[in-house]
Amino acid sequence: MTNDHSELKYHGSVCISGLTASGKTTHSLLLAGEFGLTFVSGSQVRLFLSGVFPIQQKDFWLTKEGKDLWREEVFRKVEVELLRLEKLSSGYVFDTFTMPWLHQEPALCIWLASDIESRKNKSIVSHRGLSDFPDDSYIDKINEKDFVTIDLYKTLYDIDIGTNLDCFDLVIDISTFINEPSLESSLRSIAKAHKIIRAAAGYYLSKSDDFQDAFRSVIEENKDYIVHNSLLA
Repeated sequence: MTNDHSELKYHGSVCISGLTASGKTTHSLLLAGEFGLTFVSGSQVRLFLSGVFPIQQKDFWLTKEGKDLWREEVFRKVEVELLRLEKLSSGYVFDTFTMPWLHQEPALCIWLASDIESRKNKSIVSHRGLSDFPDDSYIDKINEKDFVTIDLYKTLYDIDIGTNLDCFDLVIDISTFINEPSLESSLRSIAKAHKIIRAAAGYYLSKSDDFQDAFRSVIEENKDYIVHNSLLA
């Protein structure tokens, strides 16, 4: 008799969102690897649809070539493609700004809140010393990208990114997890945040008692960092 392994099927996806350099890509990739989810990057889709090779240096979006893609028509094409993809199947992890507001299929939506200092530290580590930007310029560059992104999505979809978080099942403030631009601090921050995200995604995707217990435990352990949680409501 053939086993259809129906217990392994996911009946939803995961959307991870946050402002620039909040850790969306890192945690989306970790979930994709552990749970066998299909990783979908809004940034890579934007590059592909613009005829640009989707693998670029970390600081690409802060260069002139990258800024040329901060256009309304490009953003609209990306959202159309993301919504098309989610209708094809479940079991995605979307690394994107807007899917939590726009998604039409079941999904766990997680917002990573991170202040500008922590995002500066993440960016410096992420660039691995390969960027030509001086450290004291990172905050201005991150703020510039935030401003353009927030303004564009407000214009396109009337979405208040970073302000209206009503669509999120889980909001985690990870601002204090990284306190300096070092690899050691970055790895500690990733591990701490991922412990929460993994438990939430595991419970949402599997609905198993073990993951539910793990999620309850990690929420209690990190209650000072949980801004909102409706997953267990």
